[in-house]
Amino acid sequence: MKIYVAPMSGITDYSFRKIMEKFNPDLLFTEMVNANLLNRENDATINELLKCDDKEKTGTQIFGSNKNELLLGILKLEEIGFKKININMGCPQPKIIRNGAGSALLENYNLMDELFSELLPKLDSDTKISIKIRTGYKNFNNPEIFLDLANKYNLDFICVHGRTQNQFYSGTANWEIVSNLSKLPRNTEFFGNGDLFEPKFIKEQVKKCNLDGIMLSRGVIGNPWLIAQAREFLQTGKIKTVKTFDNTKKIVLEHLENIFENKGEIKAVLEINKFLKPYFLEFQDEIFDFKNKIGKIIVEKNFTQKQNLIKKL
Repeated sequence: MKIYVAPMSGITDYSFRKIMEKFNPDLLFTEMVNANLLNRENDATINELLKCDDKEKTGTQIFGSNKNELLLGILKLEEIGFKKININMGCPQPKIIRNGAGSALLENYNLMDELFSELLPKLDSDTKISIKIRTGYKNFNNPEIFLDLANKYNLDFICVHGRTQNQFYSGTANWEIVSNLSKLPRNTEFFGNGDLFEPKFIKEQVKKCNLDGIMLSRGVIGNPWLIAQAREFLQTGKIKTVKTFDNTKKIVLEHLENIFENKGEIKAVLEINKFLKPYFLEFQDEIFDFKNKIGKIIVEKNFTQKQNLIKKL
């Protein structure tokens, strides 16, 4: 059972992925890349979003709504050195779907069919294309046609998030739909995604489905230990890797240092803030005056003082 870490905008940057690598996922993804900005060789896109040490174990995801922009963008990603390229057909954010990208592509089967027909003959044989979809968008509720499309073009894999675009991240993921889709005939790998926060729940869903892998997303924010725990529980029914208060502090400090080295002090003290509560939330009973102490770290703008505050937790 393969375990991938999903592309997440504002999350899966270089610094975050360096932390994830310690827990040995089978594949990590960069943040999703705007096809238009990529084709214009936007510095922030190429230098920050696509910064990568190991393109063998790192994939990237592209979004857009124009066939030619997607085609040229994917060829550029291949030229940069990425061999695992995913097309985003699941993002629910209004600013993405407003332009016909993300989940809105679910209503544009013909565009995707034409894209693959033109794109695949242009790629090297070892460059693999995949798609990540949701189960519905507006009146579209026929995700199996994209499994058929993945079969038609022998795509690397299809990943299905068991939510519609309208759900965003609310409610619960519909793993019955994921399960039903996974059991249809296919010649491509099938990954499931959605609400994968606990090893026990993950194993329960895997048992119901015919999966080649799972894609972890929000569950690893503040909890990269989930990668190793999920693998252990799937393989043996036991968990050896334990998240403790002390090793959490160590990882947080390392994550902070990664951002500092990659983006500088100002961005380090700002960007670590979104991770602090998820990292320490389960330890709130162990931290006296949790809200005030975490809040103080979050608002602290001095890199050295922030390091010291984390050490003193």
